[in-house]
Formats: sequence, structure tokens, C-alpha cells
Amino acid sequence: MNVYQKITLGLATMLSGAVSADNFVMTSPTDYRSYKSSQGEVISVGLMETMGANWKQYSSYFGQENQWLWVSHDGNRVYWLNESQQLDLLFDGDDPVGTEYQVRIDGCTDRAVLAGKEANLSSSAGDFNDLVKLDFTGYCFDAGLKSAWFAPGIGLVKWAQDSVLGVVEFELEHAKVDRMTLPNQNGIELSAQFPAETVMLNQQKNVETSITLINHSDQTLTLDFTSGQTFEIYLYDDQGELVSLWSSDMMFTQALHSMDIKPGAAERFGGELELKDLDGQPLDIGSYKIKIEIKGNLSPEASSFSHIPLSSESVLHLDNMMTHY
Repeated sequence: MNVYQKITLGLATMLSGAVSADNFVMTSPTDYRSYKSSQGEVISVGLMETMGANWKQYSSYFGQENQWLWVSHDGNRVYWLNESQQLDLLFDGDDPVGTEYQVRIDGCTDRAVLAGKEANLSSSAGDFNDLVKLDFTGYCFDAGLKSAWFAPGIGLVKWAQDSVLGVVEFELEHAKVDRMTLPNQNGIELSAQFPAETVMLNQQKNVETSITLINHSDQTLTLDFTSGQTFEIYLYDDQGELVSLWSSDMMFTQALHSMDIKPGAAERFGGELELKDLDGQPLDIGSYKIKIEIKGNLSPEASSFSHIPLSSESVLHLDNMMTHY
């Protein structure tokens, strides 16, 4: 019996009575979150793997890569798998303010306090209310978590951590939550489709991704393009270096053209990205960031929507299927 099975058996009875409807973590493999730090760093988070109904492995959580959490069925109670392969209760949304948790997170952070349940936050992803706020303490002078904010139905929207340069804050910038995209575009819906599972390089030579722009407003939207290229797909390694580009071996007409999206209509952009680097060599296994971008700009008549980022990104995991003889 492995460590996950042992811990799960111990938790099954303890969590059976949970009834809260709040969900404080991402649980769908098709969802994603993108955070931007106060120093300009971008972290994309996706659900990498699940084990049973409760184990969730995230590509990053609080900046910790490939982090496992144990999540109750309603997403209200969250446990952290620490470096000793033991589960520490991170928080329970039903607990009263002031509840303390002994949780070992990053080698520096070893304690959390439920500091509030009615916090408000405004970020580029939107305005959030009734957030659960955790405050952390530890024993490192210039490292470790300081605080984290969780929105019901959304999950982690912000965290702050110490560094040698001072406090660094990470705020939610973009997200896909079930059928909703953030930020809410007040009349325009941006929806992206990415590979939901790990891609096996010895079985699959390309991946398909797309982005759909849906016009819920009462005015026609016009996209202006400077060439025949209407979209681009980028692939970055875990160091943020561009390793593959959809258009790398393509040519497009340089003619200006426009595309109208009428009220109630939708336009889809996308294609298949070959799993090779810019030199045509096969990619290595690992975690990547995949991004799709509409290459057009909204015309001046749609100035009220000019702030909309016409792009979306997610985490892409590449591996090889094991062959058994």
C-alpha cells in the first residue's frame, strides 16, 4: 500500500460529514489559472493528475511545482502533502476565524491562521468578495509564505511570499473556471481549448488548441488583421524560453483585412502544433506553457472592449507511454 492509499484511508471517515457548497480549489482538468507577480513573473497552473476522487496534483501551487493536495468532495477542506509525504490540513472553509493549522509547506512555512472570511480583492481578473484569507508564519527571515486569499467557486486568487528583495505578491490574471473565463469581458466571452491530459510523445505527434471569441454584446465586433495570419500558438519551456511556434515554417499574405463578429455570433481560431522545437527536433518530456493568441486587434468602434487580452494559455505536460514486454 503506497503513501497515498494509507492517507486516503485515514481521511475517508473524517471527511464524510462535509456539507459545505464552497469550492476553494481547481478540480477540473480543463481549467487553468495564470498568476502574475509584482516583479513581472507569470505562473500558469493546471491540474496535472488525479488519484481517486480526492487526490489532485497541480503543476504549481504557491510556487511549489508538481504539488499534491487532498481535497474533500466539496472542495471546502484542503490538505497539503508535505516533504515528509504526510498530509497537513491547509484550511477548512467551515472553521471559524482564528483557527490555527500546523502546515509545513516550503521548508520555511510551518503554521497558518484563518485570518478572515469576508476579505475583498480587486485584480486584473476581476473583483472578488467573501474571500478566505490565510496568514502564514515560519522560521526563515527572507523566504516563506506570508498570506493567501481564496475565493469561493474560484480558488486561489492571490498569495504573498517573502524574498531577499522583499515581499512578492502573485495575483490571478487570467482563468478558465468551468464554462466561465476571467476576467469577465462584459459582453465578450473568450474560451480556449487545450489538451486536458498528459500528451504521450511516442503516441502523438501534435496537439490541437483553439480559442473562441463569442460576441454577447449588441454591437458588431470587427477584428483588424495586418496579414493573412489570424492566430499564433506558442510553446515555452519551464524556463520561459520559446521552444516551438505554430507559424515557424509558414508564409502569409501581407494584405490588411478585417473580420466581423455579429451580435450572438462566435469565431473560432486554432490549429495543430507539431511537437518539435524550432530546429525541427523532437521535444523532451516535461512541463511546458502553451499559449494561443488572436493576431487581430479590435477596431476603434469597439473601443469599450479594447482592454480585452485576445489570448489564453495553459500548462502542457509531455511524457512517454511506458512499453511493457
